[in-house]
Amino acid sequence: MAAVGIVLVMSQPARATLIGTEVTGALYFAGSSQNDFDPVNGWVPAGYLNVAGTTVTISSNAVEYGYFDGTATITADFTGMQLTITDTPQSTASYNPLQMVFTDSAFSNLGTVSDSFPNGGMTGSLSGGVITLNWAGGDVTNGVSLQAVFNVNVPASPLLSIQLTSTNAVVISWPASSIGFSLQQSSILNPANWVNVTNTPVVTNGLNQVMVPPLTGRQFYRLKFS
Repeated sequence: MAAVGIVLVMSQPARATLIGTEVTGALYFAGSSQNDFDPVNGWVPAGYLNVAGTTVTISSNAVEYGYFDGTATITADFTGMQLTITDTPQSTASYNPLQMVFTDSAFSNLGTVSDSFPNGGMTGSLSGGVITLNWAGGDVTNGVSLQAVFNVNVPASPLLSIQLTSTNAVVISWPASSIGFSLQQSSILNPANWVNVTNTPVVTNGLNQVMVPPLTGRQFYRLKFS
């Protein structure tokens, strides 16, 4: 009896982490040019990485940016793939518009996960490695935190598909528009030993296609974003 090759397609790609990259941050109120994330202005409390300056190294266990002036605490916390903005008012009032700008050459993708800021929420854009966040201001309540969470460097996961040819070769494909992904394989999953598939993808009908020879045994495939 001929051996049967079994291929399991993994559609969730590994992600590119921000940990260890350097980011420069700025906080502005109502169009002011003063960067209130700059500790020289006296509003950066202890415990945040920007106590040493506005350019910090993103860490997995520290909040990168903090601001406190007696009326509000504003923080910006990067993780491996997310940015969380939190604004905790210290009084019930109408707050001025604010803008935050973060620069890191590693930034490649930005998407909103959740947003509890009132009056239109916090809008975000990414251009040339610069994230710009804006909130139009509005009425806030003492002690009630506002929060916006953004995915950073988390592109939409392309779907892998598989097709068996008449010669029992296997064609694995994914959208050619999904740039930055590479195909990996492993013969086991626990623990997995992912290695890059060396076959060069061929673009056909808008798809990246990789042909692998007939299999004996089990092989697992995934896409890795890097």
